[in-house]
Amino acid sequence: MHLCLDEKTRALLSDPAGNYEKRRAWVIFQLKLRGKSLAALATECGVTRQQAQKAMAIPYPRMEKQIAEALGLAPEELFPERYRADGLPNRKRGRPGKKSGVRSPRRLVNQAGGAA
Repeated sequence: MHLCLDEKTRALLSDPAGNYEKRRAWVIFQLKLRGKSLAALATECGVTRQQAQKAMAIPYPRMEKQIAEALGLAPEELFPERYRADGLPNRKRGRPGKKSGVRSPRRLVNQAGGAA
């Protein structure tokens, strides 16, 4: 099931300021129309209700996907500011990269043949 969005709803969801309160209210209203709640959705997904609330305010890919699917949307439609045009998340993942040219003292000792 795919939800058809009118222009006003599209404008709300694509608000560059990311109006948290309006989006949250819209999501809760849409879930209630379907006989669900954000807390029940969190329980179905095996997370706490606080984590579901957190997904409305900050990026949380797992819950974003679950909330969007419950509404019949793709996560990039519900949270467009969090995704690139190709549908991939608009955030860095994993550990920060190492700085080039900087070696740790332990690595230098190991390369010189000493024990670390």
